[in-house]
Amino acid sequence: MKELNKIERLKAECTPADFLARIDNVDWYAPSEADRFYLKNYGIYNIKLRPERWMLRLRFDGGRIDAKRLRHLGDLALRERLRPLLTARGQIELHDISPKRILPLWRECGERGLLSWQTLTDNFRALVTDPLSDCAPDARIDTFALLDAIRERFLARPEWLGTLPRKFNTALIGREIPSFNPWGNDLLFALAKKEGRWGFNLYLGGKNSETAQDADIFCLPEHVADLFESVARVYKIHGYRGSRSKTRLFHLIQKVGMPQLREWIARDFDRPLETAGAPKMQSSIHNRDRLLPIRRFGRHGEIDPQTLLKIADAAETRSRQLRLTPHQELWIFNPKIIQNPKSKIQNPASDRGGITACAGLRYCPLSLWDIKKDLEFLPMKRLESLGVSLGFSGCLKGCGRHYHSDLGLIGLRTNLYAETERAARIFLGALQAPDPAPGRLLYYSVPLRGLSALIHAILDSYEASGRESFEAFSRHTLWLYSTEFLQLWFVAVQLYDLCDLYDSFFRGEAESALLTRLEKIDGEERPVDEWIRTLTHRLWDLKAS
Repeated sequence: MKELNKIERLKAECTPADFLARIDNVDWYAPSEADRFYLKNYGIYNIKLRPERWMLRLRFDGGRIDAKRLRHLGDLALRERLRPLLTARGQIELHDISPKRILPLWRECGERGLLSWQTLTDNFRALVTDPLSDCAPDARIDTFALLDAIRERFLARPEWLGTLPRKFNTALIGREIPSFNPWGNDLLFALAKKEGRWGFNLYLGGKNSETAQDADIFCLPEHVADLFESVARVYKIHGYRGSRSKTRLFHLIQKVGMPQLREWIARDFDRPLETAGAPKMQSSIHNRDRLLPIRRFGRHGEIDPQTLLKIADAAETRSRQLRLTPHQELWIFNPKIIQNPKSKIQNPASDRGGITACAGLRYCPLSLWDIKKDLEFLPMKRLESLGVSLGFSGCLKGCGRHYHSDLGLIGLRTNLYAETERAARIFLGALQAPDPAPGRLLYYSVPLRGLSALIHAILDSYEASGRESFEAFSRHTLWLYSTEFLQLWFVAVQLYDLCDLYDSFFRGEAESALLTRLEKIDGEERPVDEWIRTLTHRLWDLKAS
């Protein structure tokens, strides 16, 4: 077993399913590393950096929760003084559970239908779909029944409990215009049409830093669960179990290629595979100008128990639907009004520009920033008013989806420009359908004191472009240039008046003009990388002073 990583060796010694018989013997005040792994399979989380506090992650596939369960959740959080947190997969985490209360609360939640199985570690994480998949006017396939069929295949089944090489994220999109970017999932069923039949095209291998790739497979709704299970078996059998950093489905595709993976899936599937149909899922950006009668709760994932109880009361008394969403929000709405696009809009949903923020230091000791609080350092009102999506992660794990947003940030620390200070890594320009791509790393490290000005400079260029969305600006301008040139451009526009170069910038022709301008200003010629080094230090360096 030398080729196996330490987690796989634990699975070989005792399966996660068999560990359940030992759960009463856990030392909750000082759990072993092995116990911490096994408990994750049941949604119970603890980290040695904060051993006195436990977290419970609850599972809501498709974000569905009813008023009764929401009330139970609010009562429990209020009684135990817990902090609920909404996640980007439509789940709810309960934080600050004491060691003596974690097992009783886990059991209590299970008895009340608040399941936590397989929400962490090497499992099929909560299945996501569009929150309005069953009632939006552009919904062509109701994906909730399909989610249930998939869930039935693996949830609480010993053969699937913690037996995957790594975590596995799944999304089903039956709308033409989804409300979020789904391209970072390991498996994506995306709306498609072939020979007059609505179905899905299959995309595989997405993750925090990659977009899912076309598998050239079309699937009818009635075959979705079977195809999902075939992909799952192929990954379970052939996926790598060595270095934990190279065990996702993406790495298997990278090693053997999509044609080989497709061949394995075809062997397992009980019917011939169809080649891909015509893609019908568009970019979620087209949804941002649609006002819908939805009330949204949970500012960047934070919500208090009292609010949960109020929402439960409102949903019950007014017969409203509830959805936990990939936007880190809890929605309450009347589906009959959503179904009728001509209905009068009341209490329209605010456009928050798609802000996704990881748990941050208050909830996760791996984070270097208190993300929920530190958003105040950014020009949030301008980002939201322009409908620019932002993904903010507190560490390299990427829970804030920084690769899959218009602008992405990772909070870190740097001593490049002064004594050690807070800084951020900047990503730019994620694309969705028809040719998805993750955002590119723009700057390795920008000090916090210069971050807002940099974002304003980026937004200035976007507004001046006149493009209808930041994604269109990225596709038609930013992706015309190398990352190196964009590094230079966004620093230079903060130091010098370059308004007369904007037109050439939008046409993809600004590179030589900018270098000529800089040579005139400084009186010397330098290659692009030296200009970047010179100007970034000119802008942010405090050491010289």
